[in-house]
Amino acid sequence: MNIVLASMFSLILFSCAGPTNPFGGDVFISEEFSINGSSARQDVTLEVSPDRQYYNSPYDLTLKINDPKFQLDKFRYEVVYNNKRLNRWYQTEEVEAPKKKGDPIKVHFKNLSILPGNINKISFLYYPVGSKYPVTYKLRVPECYQDIKSNNLSISPFQVGSNLKNNIEMISEKYGYNASLVAALIAQESSFNPTALSFAKALGLTQVTPLAHHEINKYKPEWKIYPKFTALPYLNLKSKLYSNVINKKNDWRLDQEKSIEGGILYLNYLNQYWDSPEKMEILGAVFEDEIPKTDILLASYNSGAFRVKKSILKNKKDWLFDQSLNEARKYVMNIKSYCYAFNQGEENEK
Repeated sequence: MNIVLASMFSLILFSCAGPTNPFGGDVFISEEFSINGSSARQDVTLEVSPDRQYYNSPYDLTLKINDPKFQLDKFRYEVVYNNKRLNRWYQTEEVEAPKKKGDPIKVHFKNLSILPGNINKISFLYYPVGSKYPVTYKLRVPECYQDIKSNNLSISPFQVGSNLKNNIEMISEKYGYNASLVAALIAQESSFNPTALSFAKALGLTQVTPLAHHEINKYKPEWKIYPKFTALPYLNLKSKLYSNVINKKNDWRLDQEKSIEGGILYLNYLNQYWDSPEKMEILGAVFEDEIPKTDILLASYNSGAFRVKKSILKNKKDWLFDQSLNEARKYVMNIKSYCYAFNQGEENEK
C-alpha cells in the first residue's frame, strides 16, 4: 500500500528554504535542531539507497526503516538539513507502508537535488513507538581514493564504448591510479567528448591546457601540440577542430589514449609537487591525522596548485571553502560523486 503523507510537522515556519535545500521549493526550515540524549531502540535500523550523497543530477533516494513494532497511526520521521529541521507545507515524498508484518517502511524521495559546493549535512530521524529519542541516519558524502584498484567499473549513464572504457582501466592500472577516479575526472572535464575545447583552450578527454602540456612534456618530450595553439582565438580553434585541421596527428591531446595518459601524468606532476618536503610539512601541520590528498590533487588540477596552497595556508582545514576555490569545490565534489557511482558503492571504496 502506498501512502502520500500529509503534513506531519509543526507549521510554525521561521524561514523559507526554497531551492537552497535539496528537498524542493515546498520545503521550509524551522528552528535549529540537535539530537540530545541516549540512543533509541536497538532493534530498529535505517538504511538508505543510494547510501551516499550524489551531486551530478537529480536522483531518487529511498529511506528504508526496519522496525518490528511499527504502528502506522504513530509513524513519525523527520529530515534535518544543516542542523535545521525541515518542514514540508506539502509533503512530496511517498511513504510505502509494510505489506505484511516484518516488512520495512520505505520513504521515497523523488528528484532529490544536492548541489555541489554547498555544505550538505543531511540526517533522517525515525521515532519508534515507546522511544523518547530517534534512530538517526546521517547521509554521508561520497569518497574517492586515488590509489585503490577499481572493481566493476561502470560509467553509466554515459554512453562510453568498450574500447575507451578498457583504455581507462588499462592506463590507470599502469600508473597505479583508481580507474573510477580517472573516469570521473574525464566525465567532469569533457563528458567523454574526445574533441572538447574550453575557453581556457583546454583540449581533449582530460582537458589538458597548454600550460599543463608544458609539465607533461617533461615526461613525454615527443608529444606535440598544434603550432601557435595558445595564440589562436577560440573560434578559430573550433573551426580548425571541426575541419580536422587540428587532429590527433598534430596535437596529442586529441589522441584518446594519450589524453588519458596525459591527464594521469599531470596528476603525477601534482603529486610530486605536494609530496615535496616543504609542502608535506604544511599539510602535516594543518591536517595532522589524515591529509585529504585526493581533494587537494583535484582542486589543483582545476585551479592550480599555487592557489590551493595559498588557501590551505590561509584557511587551514576549511581551505576548500575559500571564495577563490568556489569552482574547484564544485569540481572536487562532482568528481568524487561520479567516482563513487562508477565504482559501484562503498564495498569497493577501500
